[in-house]
Amino acid sequence: MINISAEQGLRGTPVEIGVAATVSQLPIVRGLAETLVLLSDFTLDEVADIRLAVDEACSTLIGVAAPGSVLRCRFTVGDKDLLVHVAGVAAAQGLPDQRSFGWHVLRTLTDEVDAAQAPYDETVLGYPTTVEFRRVRGKA
Repeated sequence: MINISAEQGLRGTPVEIGVAATVSQLPIVRGLAETLVLLSDFTLDEVADIRLAVDEACSTLIGVAAPGSVLRCRFTVGDKDLLVHVAGVAAAQGLPDQRSFGWHVLRTLTDEVDAAQAPYDETVLGYPTTVEFRRVRGKA
C-alpha cells in the first residue's frame, strides 16, 4: 500500500471541473476550490479569500455567458501558490469591466489577475473568455 498525503498528491497536478455557466452551479465550484486549498497548507483566512475570488471570477463569466455554455475551472496547486483558470464563452465581445466592484474584489484577494478574450468562435457560438488568478500561500 502506498501512503501519499492528499497535499503531496495535489501539488502540480491540475484539477479541472466543467459545469453549466449558471449561478446554480457556483456552490459546486466553490466547494471544490475550498477542498483543494484546505488540503494544501493554506490558512483558513486564505481559504476564505480564495473561495470568494473563485466565486467572483466564475460570477463574472456567468454574467456574460452565452446561453447553454459551460464554465471550465482549472486549479493548479504549486509549492507556494494556487493558480486558478476559469474559461467560458461570452455572448458578446468585450472583456469583463476591470473598473467594477467585482474586479476590485479579485485584485484585492489575489496576487495576480488577468482576463483575456478570443475572437468569435463559430463552434462555440460566442467569444471564448478567460479569467485567471494566482494566490501565493503564506504571504505576509
